[in-house]
Parts: sequence; structure tokens; C-alpha cells
Amino acid sequence: MRRSLIFGLLLCLLPAALWAQSPRQAFWRSLILPGWGQHYAGGSGLRFAVVEAGLWAGYLGLRGLEQVRQTQYESYAAAHAGARPAGKDSEYFDDLGFYQSRLQHDQYALRDEGPSAQLYPAGPEYGWEWDNEASRQRYRQLRNSSASAGRQALYTTGLVVANRVIAAVHASRLARQARVGVLPFELEVDPLRGRVALLRALW
Repeated sequence: MRRSLIFGLLLCLLPAALWAQSPRQAFWRSLILPGWGQHYAGGSGLRFAVVEAGLWAGYLGLRGLEQVRQTQYESYAAAHAGARPAGKDSEYFDDLGFYQSRLQHDQYALRDEGPSAQLYPAGPEYGWEWDNEASRQRYRQLRNSSASAGRQALYTTGLVVANRVIAAVHASRLARQARVGVLPFELEVDPLRGRVALLRALW
């Protein structure tokens, strides 16, 4: 009689237990794609998916703005300082904003660093001279705007990571709650002796 009761209990609980989803699987699914783990666990992760899409749209928009501003400040330097932006590194563009001309840069470098100073080669390839101070300040504004957009894009990737971690934890808890609702403990059954032992609680 005891064995029949045990097997009857297992037969009632087994179908529901098979439907219970793994909290670990739910966690990794939402970490990869927010909302996937919630769907896997039988819930809704629409808000996490919407946030993810919005953040990536913002990231792409900021990267696009960064490139537009970069093109603008490079063209502006070419038009107002006679600079040749092609093939130059970020240090060159920084110096364009700090010094009125290549000659001024080299003079300050020699004064501060002496013979070990790094100077720009003579000639038009690395030369520049701003037509006025207002133009140089305008160039700096454009370059700072580009750099600011790039930083904001980087911060957005941090928010993407945060959203995924939060979604993963939420999905794991959702799956765990669903499992607890199905079978809040694990049993060890010995059908030959007709014994049932409680292994551990799942809450």
C-alpha cells in the first residue's frame, strides 16, 4: 500500500517537474539575449528586450555622431589651418587645438623638453597655422563634441552589460520560483523498501 502511494505521488508530480525550467539555463539565455531566459522560464522579458534594443540604437546613433563630428573638425582644420588630416594620429589632432601653428608647437616642445623634444617634420604635410584664434577655438569645440559622443557610446555599452546582468538574474529567479511552485523539494525514492527521503529544499 505504501509503495502504491509513493508511485502515485510521483506520477502526479512528474509531469509538472518535467516542465520546470533550469534557473541556470534561464540565467545564461538572458545574459546572451535579454528576455530569452524569461520566455524560457514561462514569463515575459519584453521590457528587457526593449531596453536592449533602445541601448543599441543609442550606441549606433552616438557612434554615427562621433564620425560626423570627426569629419567636420578634420575638414574645418583643413579649411582654416591648412592642415592635412589624412593619416594623422590623435596626438596630431590634439596639437592642432592646443597650438596656433606647427612652429609654435615646436618652440614650446624645445623649451620644455630640450633636445629630446619630438618635433613635427618641416613642410606642408605636418604643417598648420590657424587663420585666427576664433577658428582654433571652434575646432576644439568640434573635436570635443566628437570625443564626447564617443565617451557616451562607451557608457552605453556599460548599460548594455548592466541590463543583461539584471535580466539574467531576473530570469534565474523566475525559473527558480516556477520550479518551487512545481516541486519545492527533491526526493530520493527507494521503491524496494518503500521509503522516501528529503534531499534538499529548492527555496
